[in-house]
Amino acid sequence: MNYSTHTTVDFLAQTLLQRWVPKWYGAFCDPNNGGFYERLGDQFVPRMGQPRRLLTHCRQLAMYAHASAHTRGAFKPDLKKHFDRMLATFYVPETGGWRFSVDDDGHPVDGTYDLYALSFVIFSMAHYYAATHDERAHTHALDLLKFIETHFVMPGLPGYAEAIDTQLKPIPRQRRQNPHMHLLEACLFAENTWGDRGFAVMADRMVDLFHHYFYIRDFGQLCEFFTDTLKPDPKDGNKVEPGHYCEWVWLLKKHAFLRGYDSMHDDLCAELLSWANAHGWDYVHGGIYDVVSPDGDVLTDSKRLWPFTEALKANALMLDVVPEIDKAPLKNRMAKMVSVFREHYMSERGFWVEWLHRDLTPAVDYMPGTTPYHVYFGIMETYAVMHARGRSVSWRAGILLGLYTIRRQLSGVVRGVKAKIKAG
Repeated sequence: MNYSTHTTVDFLAQTLLQRWVPKWYGAFCDPNNGGFYERLGDQFVPRMGQPRRLLTHCRQLAMYAHASAHTRGAFKPDLKKHFDRMLATFYVPETGGWRFSVDDDGHPVDGTYDLYALSFVIFSMAHYYAATHDERAHTHALDLLKFIETHFVMPGLPGYAEAIDTQLKPIPRQRRQNPHMHLLEACLFAENTWGDRGFAVMADRMVDLFHHYFYIRDFGQLCEFFTDTLKPDPKDGNKVEPGHYCEWVWLLKKHAFLRGYDSMHDDLCAELLSWANAHGWDYVHGGIYDVVSPDGDVLTDSKRLWPFTEALKANALMLDVVPEIDKAPLKNRMAKMVSVFREHYMSERGFWVEWLHRDLTPAVDYMPGTTPYHVYFGIMETYAVMHARGRSVSWRAGILLGLYTIRRQLSGVVRGVKAKIKAG
């Protein structure tokens, strides 16, 4: 990675921990009911009336739990309060499942048990436990893994159901690789946290699905949508998302590390990343397309934020894997991604644009509570990879953050003076 990009990632990681995460925590927390708002509008004002999803609560809890261990006590979220709120509003003790969504007051809205969302329950439990050592998290994670293995199985079919109803029956839906990918993510973190064999077995099972169903290696195609038998869907099977290529790079590398054979998936990861970089990137305006075809034809030219952070950590992970001749293109790609990220998606104040048009102009005016998870772990994983390669924190990043902090302090003083003048 070139020096300027390394410096910028250092600065982003420090700004993330010292500025953005505490601000997000203050904005997304519901001070009256507990838990987290589903989305924010202009100036971090909550948008009420939106069903509050289990997914959002889990991602928010996991992020704040992880951040609390990386700020040397400077950031002290009330993790137990939010964990208890999650249990009180989403957990259904009669079945052992976790409902999909509730309203602003915590009353059930959608009682569906959704595999994608349940995966993040396990993910959040692992991070919450790592920060608090609350044994309830371990118990609930194990119980939920058993719940999935018991009720989401589709007899005679590979993989797991998309969702089941309140009677614990599968709901007919188009099948996707995405929930299985996040179940892999959850089980890898749970295995790393507790060491339970069950999480390792499930993780291996998801990797096998990737090899045998999700990824068609002869065509370099990571399919998104499937029939019941996990064959590419006749209508939507040609839609692929470059961002998911990058997520699989990260997860396959983590899986290999936990199996004690770090290079296990390296050839495959190199293929995935090479395809994503070649066909997902807009060489005219910059940015990563939402949806393309297996041949690289653009099907949806909008650009969400999350593929950026997934691509950033995927490129960083592969720097020590690809041949020396291929390192420079990866470093240059990272530099371009960081530039677009800072100029078009994120502001220094912590606001972000969730979705851009192809020309990088804003497409929406709201901020979902699920997105900070991508920004946070994307930056922190990239930061960790860089420093695992033997780099130290850049002194330039420290100076930049110091100047940023001083500027904010001066801004606060000015606001205080103006407020006194106005009041008096």
